[in-house]
Amino acid sequence: MHATSHIHNRYQTVENRTMKQLLILILTLSILTSCDLKKSEKTQSEYKPDAELKTEPESESEMKQLDTTVVYWQTDFDTIRKHQEVQIGNEIHQLELKTYSLNDSSIVRINDLNKPIIYKDIYHDNVTEIILKKGNDVILKSQVKKSTFKDSLDGDFLKYSVLRSVEYDFIRSNRLYFKADIDVPDTDWAVGTDFAIFYRTEKKGKIDYWNIKDIGL
Repeated sequence: MHATSHIHNRYQTVENRTMKQLLILILTLSILTSCDLKKSEKTQSEYKPDAELKTEPESESEMKQLDTTVVYWQTDFDTIRKHQEVQIGNEIHQLELKTYSLNDSSIVRINDLNKPIIYKDIYHDNVTEIILKKGNDVILKSQVKKSTFKDSLDGDFLKYSVLRSVEYDFIRSNRLYFKADIDVPDTDWAVGTDFAIFYRTEKKGKIDYWNIKDIGL
């Protein structure tokens, strides 16, 4: 009888201990589950604003691109050549002017006069080579660009303009005289200038210019 009572008490002790362990396990799982839910909610809460902030600037950027029309000038491999005989003393010389595009895409001009559409023009500068020859002998070879006249040109005009043309005028003493036109494409902003190049003496190749004037329409 005592043995049976002892076994019964021991069984209840084991059962109680098992119930306690089960309750502890359930409580632990409940706490862990609650923490995971809070962590998940926190992660989602932190993620959503980032996504919203990231989307808005991309949308604005796309809008800006849609509103801007970029116009690229095509490359131009044509060369405009002008030949003329020039008499120096009793001898005939050959004068050649070669004007061509640098195809350098060095000029970028923004035109926002027609908002909300904005035009971005990307185009090239030109250069003129001046070559003076006597037979097969080269007496003078020089280059003229818009930057040749930079000290007398408005800053914005210099930035957006191209050398349009160079024309021979006359010869006097040790210099060849020319006229040049410089303009901003698709506008009436244009200037003309006179210049001269020494073709001999120690000043050979030196360029002087003067009479910068507005010739726009």
